[in-house]
Amino acid sequence: MSEHQTALDTMNYGVYVVTSKSGEKTNGLTVAWVTQISMNPALVAVAVHKKWYSHELLINSDHFIVHVLAEDQVELGKHFGFVSGRNKDKLEGVDWEPGFEAIPVIKGCKTVMGCKKVQEVSAGDHTIFIGEVVSSEIDESKREQVLDRKVYFG
Repeated sequence: MSEHQTALDTMNYGVYVVTSKSGEKTNGLTVAWVTQISMNPALVAVAVHKKWYSHELLINSDHFIVHVLAEDQVELGKHFGFVSGRNKDKLEGVDWEPGFEAIPVIKGCKTVMGCKKVQEVSAGDHTIFIGEVVSSEIDESKREQVLDRKVYFG
C-alpha cells in the first residue's frame, strides 16, 4: 500500500448505498465516497466505478437515492457491495419500498436522500454523479455506520 493510500485511509467515511432506476431496471450499490459539496442548493457528490452495473443505470437516469447506513446495517452494506446487479436482483430479500421517483428506498437506514442528478464528471476510473437533494428523511434514533475499510475492502 502506498504512503498516500495509507494517508487517505485515515479519513473517516460513512457507508452508503445508492439506489437507482433506469426504465424497469433497479439496483443498489455500496459506496464509500459520498460528500456534500454545496449548501445552497444542497448538493452531494457520489463516486461510482465505471465498470459497475449501477454506473450504467446512473448514466441513464435523472435521479438516485443516497442511503446513509445505520451502524447495525453492516451486513446490508456487504450485500450491496459484494454482489453484482448484472447477475442478481440485489433488492430481492431486502426490506424496501418504492420511494422518490419510484426508486427503491431501503428501510431502516439512518438517512435517505432523494437526489436529482445535475451533473456527471469523469474522474479516472470513476464517474462523480452530482445530485441536488430534493427529498430527505432522517431517523434520529439511529447512529451512522462508519466505514471500516477492512470489512469492505479486505
